[in-house]
Amino acid sequence: MSSAPFDHNLVIARLKDQVPELQSVGGAADLAAITAVREFRTPSAYVILAVETPISRQSGAPGAATRQMVPVNFGVVVAVRNYRDNKGQGAADDLRSVLGKVRDALIGWVPPGLSGARDCQLVQGKVIDYDTNTLVWTDLYQTQHSIGRTS
Repeated sequence: MSSAPFDHNLVIARLKDQVPELQSVGGAADLAAITAVREFRTPSAYVILAVETPISRQSGAPGAATRQMVPVNFGVVVAVRNYRDNKGQGAADDLRSVLGKVRDALIGWVPPGLSGARDCQLVQGKVIDYDTNTLVWTDLYQTQHSIGRTS
């Protein structure tokens, strides 16, 4: 068993497989390279590991198995662009379609190969940036896995 953090690449692979409409799916480094809203390749998604909060447990006998459940929050940043108007309505319409497909791919999905994994649940979503043609939205999801020794 592993004590490694949650592998956000599982989410990236899931989105690439389940949402072919996305022109680009990347991680935190890809998102960090974007310095202006107009630089987003759209539609696109970026997966970032937000926080892991291990649940403490009572100590057992020295040398015994030590497993901890770890709730995990990860974010999915989605960017869309539409030039039909300069008020953002076209981008908002496009977001509804793309975001629906992203959510369909993740809500209820259990990340494979992780001990103690649970189905992903949507926690919240909100607009984080926009201009007249581009809209950037972030959804926050939660799942869990277990870490530590089994013997």
